[in-house]
Order: sequence, then C-alpha cells, then structure tokens
Amino acid sequence: MSLNGIQAIEARISQIESRINSQPQINAPSQIASTPLNFQDIIKEKIGNPENINPSQISPLQNKSAATANLKPLAQNNNISCGQTSVAMCINSLTGKSLIDADINNKYGFGLLDALNAESKDVGVNWKDGGTINSNCWRLLEQKVNNEGLPAIVALNGPEFSPSGRGHIVTITKIEGNTVHYADPANGTIKTTTKEAMNNAPSHPDGNFIFYANRQQNDVPPMMMANNFNPYMMLGKNGM
Repeated sequence: MSLNGIQAIEARISQIESRINSQPQINAPSQIASTPLNFQDIIKEKIGNPENINPSQISPLQNKSAATANLKPLAQNNNISCGQTSVAMCINSLTGKSLIDADINNKYGFGLLDALNAESKDVGVNWKDGGTINSNCWRLLEQKVNNEGLPAIVALNGPEFSPSGRGHIVTITKIEGNTVHYADPANGTIKTTTKEAMNNAPSHPDGNFIFYANRQQNDVPPMMMANNFNPYMMLGKNGM
C-alpha cells in the first residue's frame, strides 16, 4: 500500500474517533447507520454505573409492575378456600384480573401452584415451590417481595394463623426488618406478624410451604434479547 493510502486511512480513523467523542445527537436514519455510539456509557451517564446499584435500595413502588403495591386483600368465601383466595389475590395483582376463590376452585380445584403458573404465564411470571418456612427462607422472600415487588404465598398453622388447627394460607406483601405484612383471606385485611412467628408456627397439614414468583428474563423487552438488537432503536430524536 502506498504512503498516500496509509495517510488516507489514518485520516479516516481520526475522523471517526472525532465523531465518536463528540457524541452528536441522532436526528436522521442516515446518522444511525454511520455514527458509532457507546451504549453502556450512555446508560452510566443517565442512571449511574449499574455495578454500583444496590437492589435492596430499590423500592417496589418504583417498579411500575410491582404486584405487592397493587395487591388488594380478598376474603375467602368458605372455610377451606384460603389457598384459592391467596392465589386469586396474587394473580389479580400481577395481571389486573378480578378473580375470586370460586374462580380458582372451578378451574383448578386445589391445584394452587398449577393455577398460579397457568394464570400468570401471559405476564411472564412463573411460580416455584420454595420448600418449608424456616430461618433460611427470608433472604429469598425479601428479594422477591421487597426488591422485585412480587407477593409470596405461605402455608402455616397454629393459634395465631389458624385457631381451628386446620391450617391456613396467606400472602406476604412486605417485610420490614423482623415484621412481616401479609394479606389474610380469613377476613380480607392486611395483618402483621414476625419472622419468628412464621418460622415456629405449627405445621399446616400439607407442610409449611412457600410459593414464590419469578419474572422471566428479568422483564427484558423481547427486542433487546434479539441477536440483531440495535440500541439506537431505543433512542429518541435527542437520545435517551
């Protein structure tokens, strides 16, 4: 290659670097095709370094899809439908539906986990069995309920939760330190208890189980998951 050719390439590289550093606004499709941009730098400029964001500092109320903030307590319509009522409360808060215990019973009977997964799949949420309530479960529950804004269903027993001794199923909506807020289907109100009270509660006939929810793909828009995703599509005329 001739000296003139090398100099022309160097000049073109300098020109491109200058355009990158100037970060011009995107005003036309032609600029989108020809103007390189460091998308991660824009994210850091707008919201800070993602590595420095502590999830525990994110309030569910800042999450527009926080189901716990939208959960409306419901009262069960018979003495054995506490689980179905808790399922209806969770589904309603996630999807905007208006189900009650009878709806769950008519369609799923006592298949609570099946009902949760079937009715929540359209909003990208699936449910898991978290095992037995114990002192080790609260880190997971705080992450789900407080940080991700997702309600959790728990089954327990004893005088505080089920005076009859037949067991009871409730929905956790918030955890503050040692205090647990839960929607009680027994009368359709929000009540409080402690972590220790739930840990030490006598066993529900089916065990003191936990059902918790997961948002699939962390709510990443489908377009951002595509192999050919172009971040410029997320920018308006004046950038982010």
